[in-house]
Amino acid sequence: MAKLIYRVVSACGALGYGYPKESLENALRGRVDAIICDGGSMDAGPYYLGTGTEYFEHEAVKADFRHMVEAGKRLGCPVILGSSGMAGGNRNLDWMIGVAKEVFGELEVRDAKVAVIRSELDPEIVIQEFRKGALRPTGVGPELSEEALRESTIVGQMGIHPLITALEDGAQYVLAGRSCDVALFASDMIRRGIDAGLAYHVGHILECGALACDPGSPSDCLVAEIYDDGSALFVSPNPARRCTAYSIAAHSLYEESHPQLQFYPEGVLTMEKTEFFSRNSGVAGIRNSKFVRAGKPWPWSIKLEGSRRLGARKVSLIFVDPSDVANIPADVLVYGRNGVQAKPVQDGQRELGIIVETAAETQEAAVLLASLLTHYLFHYGYPGRKATAGNIAYPLSPNLVSFRRDDELFGAIVPSGTRDPVFFDHYPKIKEAVINLIQHEFPDALKNATFTITDADAASPAILLRTVDRDPQRLAAQHALEIDRITKLAKPKSTSRLHLDAPDAYEWSLYHLLQNENVVKNVMFDISYFRADGDSWLAEGGARPRYDDIGETNYSGNLDDRMLSLIADAPPSGVLLKSNRLLDMAVVIRSKDAGINRLTFDIIFTSAENYEAALHSNVFSSCNIAKLLGLPRERVVGTFFVDTCNAIKISIHRPNISASADERDVFGAQQQAAIESLSIPIYGTMLAKASSL
Repeated sequence: MAKLIYRVVSACGALGYGYPKESLENALRGRVDAIICDGGSMDAGPYYLGTGTEYFEHEAVKADFRHMVEAGKRLGCPVILGSSGMAGGNRNLDWMIGVAKEVFGELEVRDAKVAVIRSELDPEIVIQEFRKGALRPTGVGPELSEEALRESTIVGQMGIHPLITALEDGAQYVLAGRSCDVALFASDMIRRGIDAGLAYHVGHILECGALACDPGSPSDCLVAEIYDDGSALFVSPNPARRCTAYSIAAHSLYEESHPQLQFYPEGVLTMEKTEFFSRNSGVAGIRNSKFVRAGKPWPWSIKLEGSRRLGARKVSLIFVDPSDVANIPADVLVYGRNGVQAKPVQDGQRELGIIVETAAETQEAAVLLASLLTHYLFHYGYPGRKATAGNIAYPLSPNLVSFRRDDELFGAIVPSGTRDPVFFDHYPKIKEAVINLIQHEFPDALKNATFTITDADAASPAILLRTVDRDPQRLAAQHALEIDRITKLAKPKSTSRLHLDAPDAYEWSLYHLLQNENVVKNVMFDISYFRADGDSWLAEGGARPRYDDIGETNYSGNLDDRMLSLIADAPPSGVLLKSNRLLDMAVVIRSKDAGINRLTFDIIFTSAENYEAALHSNVFSSCNIAKLLGLPRERVVGTFFVDTCNAIKISIHRPNISASADERDVFGAQQQAAIESLSIPIYGTMLAKASSL
């Protein structure tokens, strides 16, 4: 019988999402080798790196971290946090250190060794690499320039070695800057001798918390158990969720542009031969994943992210009569027409704008309630949900605009939208459930602020105007001209909000690989050690990360992410019998950013029969997908079959860089409407083949 050799707890998908304390307590029963959480991401846009601010509310982050530290103090196990403060830059990390000191003081943590690992890089070093032509693109854009780089805040995504070094040096608490999400979990496992392929794959499944469960949510815990036979099991500590072979395999696709290949600083994780299995109705596992030390740019390429300020931003939200929409120019964002995607809604489709607005005596109260409402609306899991990456699309980063109302109260407003027909069917119950959740978890938020949720669609459209400029006077004048342009064509309703000062606009200036091994190993990721006595931290020196090679070197499989598992363009054979709605054939149809310059779609079918029939139809060849999405063929990275979970993955170059000034969907979570509307032709020979499986 296999022996348990390691057990790790993932607190949630990102620090600040929140998770039931009961789930963590259940997870802590029995052996615990580490408690780990990802602290952030680049998903929410460049603003947080450029400004050094946190995406989540201070109290939400503090509450999540407090539970982790409390458990670490009691059990004596490592507590690891990466991408601290959301973006992982120095200011983000310093903010998180402040939160940690508050928590350590309140919990009276004594004589604890803390490691702080920084990931910010001097722009001048990056400019030297740019001049040598040594920065490797990760896709299409962003375009590089010395001026933009010099104005940027730049971080590198650390891999496992800085984290391993800190743990080997005796740190119990690790606060890391920008980190590869998976490395946070893989590092301690690899340090303890666990196979790298298993460690990286386990890390990928854990990094979003319970999102890999059924039903999935990033606002809950997940546990992984590693055994000496080379397998790993995933267990939900919340009895309302379960892990299945299907849910684990499906999550292995999440946010990645290829279904079987994932690229890290140290090499390539390949899941071509991975086995997904169920232990029982609620526990599932993996085995046989491989980690390969391939040729350049791996190992020792570090993904760099750079953010720079574009300027101040003004926003107006103008509600108009539906009869006026025909007069509004096609380039203007109108909820009910083209608020979620630039391509207008087609016959038979619906687009819904969801405008959350709050009012309160204080700015903090108005912002808190608006943040909670939109957070829960975005992530709420409901029966039959197919767009599991997010329910709504945000056009702004940050998504919230705070302002002073005419009645002297403080206001906050968040525009968003969706085209998901499944969401529409559940929308009234979702709103009710979200309000109940907030009432239960944050009752003071509803006591201290009021809210409205306004629906904007073809029958009640809303126009969103956004203007960016570095000069305040020019910005005000330009935005006034844009409002004037609209109001000459349509009369604003009294509920419109004009001339709002939104947070500054930032852009991604860098998303490339640094390949200079000397800079990676000798300059980046400085480690500082502290001896913590409550909120007093005494510096104890530091270290440079220690590096060694990991992974297989004689791997004979395919590592070409343009060819492995590519769906062939093969015309279907047999007699056309009927067509089935894809919505009826698939349990998941989701879109999601895979980095700032790629968008990926996952279609996970209800059965092997439906999966095989969809493949045979040839609907999902790259050429046909390009036509469906209205893209040039070269913008389609690839369409791929995934036999392990009866899934099809589609990856494209993003139409724009995420969170650009013209953005409609920062997270890329609501771009699947054209795919959802597909009907799949079913051929006679395919039915015969599928029935014999």
